[in-house]
Amino acid sequence: MKPRIVIYGAGRYGTNCVRMAHAKGWSIVGAFNRDGPKIGQDIGRLAGLDEDLGVVVENADSADYGAVDADIAIVATSDRLAHNIEGYERLLKAGLNVLSHGTESYFPSAADPVLAAKIQKWAEEANVSFSASGIWDMSRIWSGILCAAPCIEIRSLHHASRTNLGMRKHNADLAGIGFTHQKFQATRVEQPGPIGELYKLIPWQVTAALGYTVENVVERREPMLFDHPMYAPALDRDIPAGEPAGLRVLVDVATIEGVSTHAHIELGLSEKNQMDFMKWTVDGEPSSKVHVDRQVGPPGSATSLINRVHDVINAPPGIQEVHKLGPPKHSALLS
Repeated sequence: MKPRIVIYGAGRYGTNCVRMAHAKGWSIVGAFNRDGPKIGQDIGRLAGLDEDLGVVVENADSADYGAVDADIAIVATSDRLAHNIEGYERLLKAGLNVLSHGTESYFPSAADPVLAAKIQKWAEEANVSFSASGIWDMSRIWSGILCAAPCIEIRSLHHASRTNLGMRKHNADLAGIGFTHQKFQATRVEQPGPIGELYKLIPWQVTAALGYTVENVVERREPMLFDHPMYAPALDRDIPAGEPAGLRVLVDVATIEGVSTHAHIELGLSEKNQMDFMKWTVDGEPSSKVHVDRQVGPPGSATSLINRVHDVINAPPGIQEVHKLGPPKHSALLS
């Protein structure tokens, strides 16, 4: 089946999905965005194609969703459930399966049980499915699940990663790169900031997916510090030694069964020639390790979304987290 796709959010991730879906011969049948200069433009041109697709971007707040005839909506707007919930309601009630790039949408019941219950209700009433995907699907969540696959006993799990957020100004600000210690403490440690409380969902979801009963999750945040200056391309300056050069997220997950999961996640500047990586280690019988080197950014996230389209369309109604959809698969043979 060649799916009919709606794009909700015509930014970097959404337009990447447009190009990839179009290359496969899949139909883009609708596009929605917040009010602004993108409204009224053809989504093909916005996505950088050399042709119109005949689909004009509509204002998400005033569009007639009941007139949309599609199989699935790809949502690429915000990481927070609270910011996305209005769009989810519009799309689900219109009878569309929803595949989101929102981080909290990977594990809605953990991020916000009240909003998760609403999503579940809307999806069940419309007989459609809701899920999320992106670069985390394989590199963080399924790599952790598969790492434990050989084990007959598990004592603890450990997740470590490094992501270079120093190349773009927006990402550098997310990680607090170049902030003073006072500003970092106030906006990234004492307060969640834009990405605080998101990364705890990774070890939480993997632990739950392995069948353990999670009873407590604690996230701590601190600055990444180096003992030498680090050049920040996005800021075009050096970050002095000892000044915040990124955000380190530390997570501890406890379970009723006594198995614990720990995460050490670094989001900031990287040393020259260091690659982004994700790693899971299982202390068990036998012990196990999975290491993932990955391409970061919109291309890797958009390909993951495209590769999950058929899984979500074919899934049972309601919220279906990616660990329930089975391991992600490539779409190289689909056209």
